[in-house]
Amino acid sequence: MITIQNITEYLTEYISDPIPNYIVTKEIINKPPVSKAYITAYENMTKSKWYRILADEQNENGSWGSGFHGMLNNVTSKFNDTENGLYRARSLSLTKDDPVVAKCIGYMERTIRGDDIYPDRIEKHKDNGKGHLFCRPFMLAANINMFDPENPVIQPLRDVVVETMGTVFANGVFDEVFWNKKEEEYHVPGIVHPENMYSLMLLQKANCMDDNLQRQYLKHIWGKPIYYVSRFPVCEIKKLEDRDFYSWIYTLECLSGFSLFHEFVKENALPHLLNEVERLMTVQDITMTAPMLHHARYAEDWRDKNKRKTDIILRIAKLLAKC
Repeated sequence: MITIQNITEYLTEYISDPIPNYIVTKEIINKPPVSKAYITAYENMTKSKWYRILADEQNENGSWGSGFHGMLNNVTSKFNDTENGLYRARSLSLTKDDPVVAKCIGYMERTIRGDDIYPDRIEKHKDNGKGHLFCRPFMLAANINMFDPENPVIQPLRDVVVETMGTVFANGVFDEVFWNKKEEEYHVPGIVHPENMYSLMLLQKANCMDDNLQRQYLKHIWGKPIYYVSRFPVCEIKKLEDRDFYSWIYTLECLSGFSLFHEFVKENALPHLLNEVERLMTVQDITMTAPMLHHARYAEDWRDKNKRKTDIILRIAKLLAKC
């Protein structure tokens, strides 16, 4: 059976682009941020094509595009909205200390406090927009949490969600009736429902749930499609050739920040991922669909088939390192 060590050796041999080298150094080899290897890899990465695009497209206030959760008007930016830019920053393994990320965190903090303008139009829905206005700080907090889980601005919002999760899972299964009641009372917004991407983003990385609650929460969503993430549950294993393979990988990525992630992947997803990486490393021609635009691209020249393959291996290796 192939091991993470085999994969690391393969990646170290074949990678040449600055972003893959930085990700391997940071995520796979786990060099400390103060080490010379990490500093050099990071500095080289900031000179890369993909990083420069992300930095150059950023607005002066730290946002991207013309909206936060969706673009307002036709824009020429490669990142139509701020969440689009933040997703790219996460895929490049940037941290809260990176200037681009820090600038956006500052913008989101100001927006939560009401010192900056949330750009999206108010979605009326059934309550004339009250629910949409209520959800905005939680949406911003979820995005901050992915980079800075100890940020004091987001902790009161996360505490409300954790408290509610503790009650709805008190009997070991999700109490949908109670959750709906809390939504109707504007105690928690629908955007952080357990089967919504924003609850994943807000509750991972931070040590905010005990193991029992986290296990109940993950057990519930493991067999459910997750809104904004995937139309099928993550327990449905996908092969490299499946058109839903990248969506499945993305779902795993969205869950990988939970401390108990390894428990839920060890029996099925983990051996399957190892098998798929071995196929990528040994089989010459594997027919695969393309990933989402530039979001999953690390190598600068995607016309090079070998670099495309190495990018996929690296993406899976980032997951394996958390298993």
